[in-house]
Amino acid sequence: DMAENIVCLNPVRWKVFQCLLLEGENMGPAALRNAERFYISDEQFQTFLERHSHVSCLVPESNIKMQNSYLILDEYMRFLDCRSGAKKPSLSLLDVGVASALDHSGFDEKMFKKRGGVYTWSKKDLLLDW
Repeated sequence: DMAENIVCLNPVRWKVFQCLLLEGENMGPAALRNAERFYISDEQFQTFLERHSHVSCLVPESNIKMQNSYLILDEYMRFLDCRSGAKKPSLSLLDVGVASALDHSGFDEKMFKKRGGVYTWSKKDLLLDW
């Protein structure tokens, strides 16, 4: 239970992510790193969220909300489409332009908005009294 510590820190937002496994990235034989031991079920994630539901700054992101609601660029300026459970690169936006590359990004604007991707952030919200 992390509630007491988080409340004491008093962050504006506390983003809590379920561990999203992606083939070749953080699971499988060709993985850059292995995160399989950190994977938790949807039920375990929900239990954690219920235990911390009274923490007002909690911003949970399940695997379903996370998978297609971020735009990810690699070092070659390619969007990475995670819809299939792996990071499938688009053509480089340097070669085909942003609009064309974005069409192959797998980005789900509705899920982006549903997970709270658009929010008001101002410096006045960050005034701390330490």
